[in-house]
Amino acid sequence: MNFAELFDFNDRVLEDTVMVKEINGKTIKKQVKGSFNWLGGIFTIFYAVFSQKYKTTGFVAKIAIPFVIALVANIIVSSAMGSVISLILNLAELAWFGSMYDTWFKNQLLANGYTEEGTTENEH
Repeated sequence: MNFAELFDFNDRVLEDTVMVKEINGKTIKKQVKGSFNWLGGIFTIFYAVFSQKYKTTGFVAKIAIPFVIALVANIIVSSAMGSVISLILNLAELAWFGSMYDTWFKNQLLANGYTEEGTTENEH
């Protein structure tokens, strides 16, 4: 994941999308939601680790990058500033993860060779 992808709110997923990939003659489909992901916002990396929905190669590693950024920011803010600032930071992180979670998932699916259902590989 590059830095621009972390905060690319302008290009986030806004519509439900079905991603498909052919593996050994079998079509695999993954649903990508185009709405705020509350569970992703609240549980961050743990949602990717424990949810079957987000099982795809490399996604846990991809989501670990913003998780570590948020963790370091929380450590710095909680030790240097008050609890009100920490609460505001945590709410901002919830909004960040919730808004971008499925976009990061879709980007990982594309990196893994999935395409949007109804499109051909050449259209991407």
